Amino acid sequence: MNLALAHEYFVAHGGAERVVEVFHDMWPEAPLYTFFHDRRRYGDLPGWNLRTSYLQWLLLGESHCLLLPLYPNAARALRVPPETDVALVSTSGFIKEIGLADRTVAVAYCHSPTRYLYDWSERYLQEEVPQPLVPLVRDLLGRLRDGDQKAARRFDCWMANSTAVRGRIETYYGVTASAIEIVHPPVDVASFASNDERSDFWLFVGRLSAYKRADVAVRAFNDIGMRLLVVGEGRERGALERMASENVVFTGRADDATLRSLLASARGLVFPAEDDFGIVCAEALASGAPVVVDVPEPRAFGEGVLRAERTRFEPKALRDSARRFDVPRFRERVREIVDDARRRGRT
Repeated sequence: MNLALAHEYFVAHGGAERVVEVFHDMWPEAPLYTFFHDRRRYGDLPGWNLRTSYLQWLLLGESHCLLLPLYPNAARALRVPPETDVALVSTSGFIKEIGLADRTVAVAYCHSPTRYLYDWSERYLQEEVPQPLVPLVRDLLGRLRDGDQKAARRFDCWMANSTAVRGRIETYYGVTASAIEIVHPPVDVASFASNDERSDFWLFVGRLSAYKRADVAVRAFNDIGMRLLVVGEGRERGALERMASENVVFTGRADDATLRSLLASARGLVFPAEDDFGIVCAEALASGAPVVVDVPEPRAFGEGVLRAERTRFEPKALRDSARRFDVPRFRERVREIVDDARRRGRT
């Protein structure tokens, strides 16, 4: 099978990038089409057959945020060879508009429909866009939304990383739920450990962007007074630090080894986001740490943490529960879906 891979871009290491890394391990010879690879921030990808768009040459520092109007055109300019049988596209943005031949079967692994085009569009305009530009950007988002929905209709097969994302795909792209396979992201359970003695801190791990709702975690821990380590970077960090009490500490990014060490000793993980699928939640379970996912409101979230503190958790049971996300299961399921999509051909 002649297969190609695609992913929006490589800027930060997150759950989506871990999915793509497994795709690459499964099909190491496959070309991977992407808008750009920020080597300074992401690191090298030795052995990867990357095909970057013309946006690679426009990438200067943080300028990728300014490239929004160019993404659809840059995607269409990425032309996948017509002899490609299947394009497996990891997407939460505009790489769906990649140029494919009519014969190529398109399979989407969707981390979420683009949040700022749909359920977070108004908040994006309020919090991220200078007021004088709001009418212009609102019009731009409308045009981008139309193009995104048109591109979604090109796909022959859909995988969603969670039930919540399957619902969004159904709502925004008009794909029936029965036609969307739920495939949770992979976790290498064996690479995580659980310390017998837990430390005195809880963890928040994630990009510090509005929809991750780190503000809920910070306010909750301000109220209950327990230690919280906030692991991650993002444009919200300054505002979060200003609202945080002394018991809330911001660590910045953590490499994989450091994150595993923190998860192994943390009392638990807090996850206040209405997220697509929090791969770090499965990693916490693999580390024997409980996960608090509650109403994204500080008081309720703080109460959830206190309930977890009063509950005795068996680390082995938590680790066993994470095995349903293990890498071999993910690989097997994805391969089944891709092979079946190829057999059925274009829909």
